[in-house]
Amino acid sequence: MKKLLCMVLGLFVAMLSGCNRNSPDTLEGAYGAMQNGKVEPVIKVEKTASGYVLDDYSNGSWRSGSDLAQPVTKDEFEKLVGSPVDGPFIGLKTRVVLVAKVQPGFTAGKFTTSTGYLMLFMFGPVELSKL
Repeated sequence: MKKLLCMVLGLFVAMLSGCNRNSPDTLEGAYGAMQNGKVEPVIKVEKTASGYVLDDYSNGSWRSGSDLAQPVTKDEFEKLVGSPVDGPFIGLKTRVVLVAKVQPGFTAGKFTTSTGYLMLFMFGPVELSKL
């Protein structure tokens, strides 16, 4: 009986850990983009009491975003970039910017990400690296 209970508990924990991989919480952290031959900080996903906020890096410091970021569905993202997403997808967006995690190697037009992280804004997609 004890062995069966341990197996059921282990299965339950495994199922819960699988659910967390597609949670916006996995996007939390700072990201950089290649600028002048090196990765420079660009954007940070921060979880606050109100929800997720996207902070931008400017003049050596982080500026907190005023808009709360909302989850993006895979379908919404595919319509925005015009390419299908194979595998898992997680994304958050504000009115101005979208941060997402896709499978490394994702391609949309001429854009390809080797890291699996990207930022999409009015000038197009930018590959990100998690700092």
